[in-house]
Amino acid sequence: MTRGLWQSGLADWYGPGTRVVRRVRGYRPNRRGEVTLARWLRVGLLRGLSCVAACAALVPATDRSVGAVDRSLICALALAWASFLWRCSLIRVVLRPGAIVRYRVWRHVVVPCSDVKELHRDAWRGGLVLETRAGEKIDFLWFDNSLWDALYDFSAVCADAMRSHAGSASVNGRAGMPAGLQRRFTWSVGADSLAAGAAVCLGLALLAAVRG
Repeated sequence: MTRGLWQSGLADWYGPGTRVVRRVRGYRPNRRGEVTLARWLRVGLLRGLSCVAACAALVPATDRSVGAVDRSLICALALAWASFLWRCSLIRVVLRPGAIVRYRVWRHVVVPCSDVKELHRDAWRGGLVLETRAGEKIDFLWFDNSLWDALYDFSAVCADAMRSHAGSASVNGRAGMPAGLQRRFTWSVGADSLAAGAAVCLGLALLAAVRG
């Protein structure tokens, strides 16, 4: 398939042919020409739980019946959990012009389309794997075999989308990115802010313990 995901594959069966499913699978690029593939139900659930954990940190902070050290430690623990849950919601695949980017909890890897050799199923685990021309393998186990697939075959959509994107980038001459994988730490305003809050609370706990 040499056309983009938003122009191809619409005749394939990825779930019931309802208007909702057609709209969900009819991906469109954003202003930067990127398409994001994510399990939005999981994203919403995890970020909701993260907000609950962050709000829970406010309860001991206002409870004067608890010691300063305990208050700070409880707040730090709650904010640390909130940060971790928010980071788990960052798991996604982004199809950039000329590249495929897989995001995990802490790091992401950028795969130039020119380096993509094939996408196949791992013989041992059965998960979706992207293999580069240099022989490196990037797994997409987080995107396979979930309850979401019962209604909308996201695993197949993810695989078809990456194949289509790699093919269209090569045909359109947009695969001229620097060769080789790029692994980077994933920065997040939400997760990093919560982590900073947890660090501050932990510091306050240590300070209160020293003074006490």
